[in-house]
Amino acid sequence: MKEIGKFFRDKPLKVLACTIIAGYSGQAFTADNGQDSTKEQTMVVTAVAGSQGQEDESNIVAHSATAGSKSSQLISRTAQSIAVVTQAQIEAQAAKTIPEALRYVSGVSSESSGPDTRFDTIMVRGFEADEYLDGLRLPREAWWSRPAWDPFLLSRIEVVKGPASVLYGQANPGGIVNMVSKTPQAEPGGQVYVTTGNNNLFGTGVDATGALNEDKTLLGRVAGTFFDTETQVDHTRYQHYAIAPSLTWQPSDRTSLTLLAQLRKDPDSGFYNQMPLSGTLTHNPNGQISTHFYGGQPGFDKYEREQGSIGYQFRHDFNDTVTFRQNLRYISSTGDYLMVYPWGEHADAPLIDRYSMNLKETMVNFAVDNQAEFHLQSGPIAHTLLVGIDRMHSSVRSQSGYGDASPINYRDPDYSTPVEKPPFDSSTHSTMDQTGFYLQDQLGWNRWIMNLAGRYDAAKTKSTDLIADTRSERNDYATTGRAGLLYHFDSGLSPYVSYSTSFVPTSNTDFYGHAFKPTEGKQTEIGLKYDPVGLDALFTLALFNLRETNVATPDPDHANFSVQTGEIRSRGVEVDGKINITPAWSVMASYALTDPEVISANDGSEGKHPVGIARNSAKLWTEYALSGPLDGVSLGGGVRYVGSSYATTDNSLKVPAATVYDARIGYQWREWGVALNAANLTDKTYLATCQDNGCEYAMKRQLVATVNYKW
Repeated sequence: MKEIGKFFRDKPLKVLACTIIAGYSGQAFTADNGQDSTKEQTMVVTAVAGSQGQEDESNIVAHSATAGSKSSQLISRTAQSIAVVTQAQIEAQAAKTIPEALRYVSGVSSESSGPDTRFDTIMVRGFEADEYLDGLRLPREAWWSRPAWDPFLLSRIEVVKGPASVLYGQANPGGIVNMVSKTPQAEPGGQVYVTTGNNNLFGTGVDATGALNEDKTLLGRVAGTFFDTETQVDHTRYQHYAIAPSLTWQPSDRTSLTLLAQLRKDPDSGFYNQMPLSGTLTHNPNGQISTHFYGGQPGFDKYEREQGSIGYQFRHDFNDTVTFRQNLRYISSTGDYLMVYPWGEHADAPLIDRYSMNLKETMVNFAVDNQAEFHLQSGPIAHTLLVGIDRMHSSVRSQSGYGDASPINYRDPDYSTPVEKPPFDSSTHSTMDQTGFYLQDQLGWNRWIMNLAGRYDAAKTKSTDLIADTRSERNDYATTGRAGLLYHFDSGLSPYVSYSTSFVPTSNTDFYGHAFKPTEGKQTEIGLKYDPVGLDALFTLALFNLRETNVATPDPDHANFSVQTGEIRSRGVEVDGKINITPAWSVMASYALTDPEVISANDGSEGKHPVGIARNSAKLWTEYALSGPLDGVSLGGGVRYVGSSYATTDNSLKVPAATVYDARIGYQWREWGVALNAANLTDKTYLATCQDNGCEYAMKRQLVATVNYKW
C-alpha cells in the first residue's frame, strides 16, 4: 500500500496518461454495433430525462444517478465514485435494512453493530457517511429520534464516495448515502409479498402504482410494510410498520409535482448489547460470551420510535434551456428509550457491569432545495449550469437521566433484581440553521467533460440548557469546491481525475473559550470507468487520497480540554463491477483496500490506524436463471470477505478477518414468485467490530422465505 500511495501522490498525471492510452487501445476491439462514432462530437453531459423507478425494480445494473450532480447523469460520465443499489438488488438479496442493502458495495462498512440495528452507522472510506432522502439531508443532530427507512419503500440507494459538501452542505468527508423514494409511475404495476424466517421473522408489504385518470396527468402510488422479528440475542426484537403514499400531477411534459408522505411506527426499535473484550475478542477463563446473551433487563427495557414526513418534488421546464426544480420536506420524529445496558467487565468475572438510561427526544426538521438548471452553448462547448440555494432548520428537544443497575453473570444471567427508572437530570433544546449557495458548471467539449463547482455555507447552532437556563450560540461559515475532468472513449472507457472538499461544524470550545472551527476534508481521486458498448454492464476503478483536518485532540497543556490539531488520512483503491452477462446471468463484484491513519494527535494514537476499519474487503454475488425443464428456477449466491481491523486505539489488538457465504434459490411462475435466502449460510460466529470498551458480534445465519405476487 505504501508503494501504491507514493505512486498516487507523486505521479497522478502518469496514472491518468496510462488510462487514456488504455482507452485508445480499447477502440481497436470495439464491436461494430451500427452506432455512429462521430455523433458525440459535442458531449451530452446529462442523461436522458425520465423516471428510473421501473428500471430500478428489474435490473441490478444502474447506468445513471442523481446524487453526484443533482441531475440525472450517466455514472460513466461523472468524475467521482458513485455506487448504486437498485430495488432489484435489494429484493434479490432479501435486504431488510439499509445496512444490509449496502453490504456488497466496495469501501462501505455498514453492519458494524451486528444485530443491533437501531441506527444506521454507514462507514465510507473510513468515515461515517451522512444520510439523505431524495437529495435532502436527514438530521444527524438527533440521535435517539433519528428516523429509519425500510428499503422496500425505496427505488434505489446511491452512494457518493468522497467529499460532497459542494452540493449538499455539511457532510463528513467519506461521502453521502442518498436514498431515493419510490414515486408514481404511468404504467400500472405493483406487488404484494409475505416473508418469514428464523428468529420468528414475519413481514409483509404492498406496493401499487399507476395512472389515476385517462390522460395520465395524475399518477398515484402507495407502498407499505409490516415487519416483526426476534433476534439472535435473547429477549430482543424489532417491529415496525410504515406506509408511504405519493401522488404526481403532470399537466404537461414540462411540469410535474410529486407529493411524498411517510408514516412509520416502531413499537420495538432494538437494543444495545456491546460485550467486553474479554470473552469475545480475548480469552476469558470463565468461557466465551454467547452470541445469545443479553446484558439488558427484560420487562424494563423499551425503545419506541414514531416518525412522519411530508414534502414534494416540483419541476418546470421553461423551455429546452431552463429548468427549475424545488424539493421540500418536513419531518418529525420522537424516541422514547428506557434501557439497562452492559458496559465493561466487572472485577469479579464472569460478571459484567451494567447501567441504566432514560431518554426522551423529539426532533423536527425542515429542508428545501431550490435549483435552476441551464443548458447553454458557448461555441463548441456545451454547459449544464446549476445554480442553487438550499435551507435547513433542525430542532431537537431531549431529556436524559442515567443510573446504576446490578451486574450480571453472562454464564448464568439472573434478571430478577429490580432496576429503578432513572429520573431526568438533563433537559436541552438545540437548533441548527444552515443556508447554502452553490454553483456548478458541467462543460462538455468533444469527449471531454469538466465539472467545476463551488459553494458557500452559513450555519448557526444554538443550544439551551433548560435546567441551568444557560444558552450558547455559534456561527460557522465555510467555502467548499469540486473540480473534475473526464474523457470518454468510443470503447466506453472513461479515465478521470477529481478534487473535492467538505466541512462539518463542531460544537466544542478550547481552554480559552474559543469556538472550534469546522472540520474540513479534502480528497484527490483518479479513476477509470468502463461502460462497454453493447453490453449491460458498468465497471469502475478508483484510487483516492482523503484527509480530514481540524480534528479535536487532547490539549497537552490543559487537562479535559481539546485543541484542533488532529488530522486523519485515508487512502486506498476500490474496484466495482456489475454485469448482465446474458438475460439469465448477472454478476456483481467489488474489492476495496482502505488504509486509514491518524496523522496528528495528542493522545498517543498518532501513526496508528483508527479502530473498526478493515484494510481489505472483497465481495462477489451472482445469480443465474435456469431454462428447459427447470425454467423459472434461479440460483444465486455470494461471498463476503472482511479483512482484519484494529480493535483498540493503541493498535495492540486486532479483530480477525472473516469470510461468510450467502445463497438464494427462487422460482418464478407467471406473476408468482417464491424465494429462499440465506445470509451467513454456514452460521459462522465472528465479530463485526471492536473498540476499546467492547465488541459487537456479527449477524448469525438469517433464513428468509418470501412469496410475492407482481402485476
